[in-house]
Amino acid sequence: MSQPITILIGPDSVDPDRPKFQGSQAMFKLAEKDGPRKTVFSMIPNKEYYKNKKLNNELEGQFSHVPGGKYKGSWLNNKKDGFGTQTYTSGAVYSGEWSKGKRHGKGTYYTKTPKGLSQTYAGDWLGGQRSGIGVSTTAKGRYEGGFEADVRSGHGKMTYADGSVYEGEWKGGGREGMGVLSLPNDDKYVGMFRDDMKDGPGRFEYASTGKVYAGEWRDDSPVCGEFMPNPKGAGDGRETFNLPELSLVDPQKVLGRAVAEARQEKAETMRPGTAKFGEADMAEIRAGFEAAAGSEDTVLVKDLEAAISSLGINLASGVLDTVLEKIGAEEDDDNPTRSSWTSLLFARAGSDLGGLLV
Repeated sequence: MSQPITILIGPDSVDPDRPKFQGSQAMFKLAEKDGPRKTVFSMIPNKEYYKNKKLNNELEGQFSHVPGGKYKGSWLNNKKDGFGTQTYTSGAVYSGEWSKGKRHGKGTYYTKTPKGLSQTYAGDWLGGQRSGIGVSTTAKGRYEGGFEADVRSGHGKMTYADGSVYEGEWKGGGREGMGVLSLPNDDKYVGMFRDDMKDGPGRFEYASTGKVYAGEWRDDSPVCGEFMPNPKGAGDGRETFNLPELSLVDPQKVLGRAVAEARQEKAETMRPGTAKFGEADMAEIRAGFEAAAGSEDTVLVKDLEAAISSLGINLASGVLDTVLEKIGAEEDDDNPTRSSWTSLLFARAGSDLGGLLV
């Protein structure tokens, strides 16, 4: 009896032991990508096809899927891993490091423009998001600094399209904390920001007049402060005017009171229920400091605790040290003025440390 003859055609003819027919699981396994690969093209659903199909329209010449993006680079366990370049359907391109299928490590992202590819971000990535140190370029300007969860965060410098420059702290994509904003006309703001606006203590220098405003800001606008000549210079001569004479008997006391009230108002807005000093409390505080200051109108830091105790205010352990640290004072400092201590110390106690008073 003759034996059956097996005829192999194509690649299988070089390996008689290799099975000619394979199940779906074996085929999927062979299709998995691992290591460096040439360009791999992806397919995406054709929206027009499925729209016409739903409406029972003619489908001749249409396909359920159309070419999508393409990737060239390294793979691990069927996911992009290592170095590779992805071209997206929008025309955007990412070239850099990958991990478990996501942009991760160092990489550069480009967007498609009528003139070609334009770099919009170069720097660190984490789990598919910008995170770490990087440089971002958009229509609004160029940012160099920290990122977290795909937004500006930490310390960074932003050069805006109009020529303005901000350098300082960021949070959640906006300016938050201490920073310096330099304007194209050479005006400058140095102070605190909140929700991307000037908010808190700050100093604004007017280049054209040689004047300075120093005081409290709220929602990008000055609330109360002092307007004075700039000790750095007299301006550039573009605009000059004389400051009116103040007719107040004690302008520093009035300013200190206004600053304290503004900060207490801010504390109540930010943290409802925060303890505040009323008008009678402030009068008693001023009287207590005047008594402690004597004829010199100043209170030494070393005498501050006794002065506070004389007002009947008891501070929890460590609160005074915290206050001194917040306003940059040392125990051996001399001659802090009454108005500065009245406004700074008790505004701080009301807004930042109200919960620590006992």
